[in-house]
Amino acid sequence: MNHKYCLAALLGLLFTTSCSDFLDLTPISEASSGNYYKNASDIESALSGCYSALQDNELYGERLNAMTELRSDNIEDINPGGSGGIFYFIDKFTVTSGNDVIRSVWKGLYNQIYRCNNVLAFSNVIADEGLRRRYEGEASFLRALAYFNVVRLWGDAPLILEPISAQDAVKYGRDPVIEIYAAIEDDLKQAMDKLEPTLPDDELGRATSVAAAALLGKVYLTEQKWPEAVDLLDGLISAHGSQYGLLEHVADVFSVDNEMNKEILFAVRWSKSIVGEGHSAYNDYFRDDKTLMDNGLKDAYEDTDERRALIEYKQVDSNNNVIAKYYDTFDPSTSTVGFDIPLLRWADVLLMAAEAHNEVAYDGSQEGVAMKYLNEVRRRAKASEYDVATLSSQESFRAAVLLERRLEMPFEMHRWFDLVRTDTAIEAMAKVGLTITKEDYLYPLPKTEVDLVNDPAKFPQNPGYN
Repeated sequence: MNHKYCLAALLGLLFTTSCSDFLDLTPISEASSGNYYKNASDIESALSGCYSALQDNELYGERLNAMTELRSDNIEDINPGGSGGIFYFIDKFTVTSGNDVIRSVWKGLYNQIYRCNNVLAFSNVIADEGLRRRYEGEASFLRALAYFNVVRLWGDAPLILEPISAQDAVKYGRDPVIEIYAAIEDDLKQAMDKLEPTLPDDELGRATSVAAAALLGKVYLTEQKWPEAVDLLDGLISAHGSQYGLLEHVADVFSVDNEMNKEILFAVRWSKSIVGEGHSAYNDYFRDDKTLMDNGLKDAYEDTDERRALIEYKQVDSNNNVIAKYYDTFDPSTSTVGFDIPLLRWADVLLMAAEAHNEVAYDGSQEGVAMKYLNEVRRRAKASEYDVATLSSQESFRAAVLLERRLEMPFEMHRWFDLVRTDTAIEAMAKVGLTITKEDYLYPLPKTEVDLVNDPAKFPQNPGYN
């Protein structure tokens, strides 16, 4: 498998059309019913399709980024007429259930889930037990990632854990959030058990047990399972802190010459030198002609903080000025760029651990583990370290961690989810001139899906939308 996600896999083509928009499923056929899967090579092709889904414009290629970054206080859309306003309405909290961005991200996530379900359902055709477990672990990780996005964006949603037909899809209602999180946790525990912590260089980019543990830690924080998060993240740091860790300079984390370095636990990968594997253009939400960065974010950095330079715009050509974090030059042979987008990295693990420890019990000590983790991230950035005189309470420490997450990981699709799970979104958006309510914490379900199911009892629209 080309681990920059070579997209020529047959299964990636099988799942692109549908007789029903719901879940974007292909009708059951000789190819998709399980008769297609005969050996390990077939499952490998199917797994390649699971990874390739991440690159799609419906997901991290463009639109999932918009539903997270544009929704946050990091940037705003400055092009109200672009694409009929579908991105502008997301930014301004005036989005409706007919918005095409919402519909396409829903479709993209459930398409990825469908692909993962096929790998897990038919992996028994693999004779090699070790290889079978590995492929199952990777598919479990990717399915958990998809459902984690689904539940955070929409709340209650269909929980589908096996291959189904498009006709059967409309029979599913919205399952409770608690059941979806239970499935996510189970998938990630399966991935932790079946995957290795590191990979050889020619396989970098695939899921590992460390990536699964980090994602489970984020799930626990979202569920406010603080003791479970502490145990998991402390164990992760203790067991794998010598294999993974912070780079000396934060800019090196995003260097296109050093992608998949020891700080990156999982990223969506691209390669500009391979036709069909690069970005066709710079993602609009990293370009200064499409978005306006919040001055509050810029001003929050100290003068010595090296992370400030990563959100400065850097000119690539006459038409593109992109933030330095995602700077890359166009490949003349493909006319694309190839920067990766990290989804999980070691700095995130340290900040999650600091947050979890503080929520379990405020330490009040300069030598406490929460302060240690927080200052480790700040020290690397050349920012001044915190002390207990400044962070003298659980509340002040909580606010410092939330701010640090914003400074460390802007434009990495964390900020909006952080604001929602900490219930600080209303206050944060007020600072940028937007009045929202808790109904805005979730998006509307796509109108196409509500109309298709046509049963308000089992598939109701989210409150505040029609």
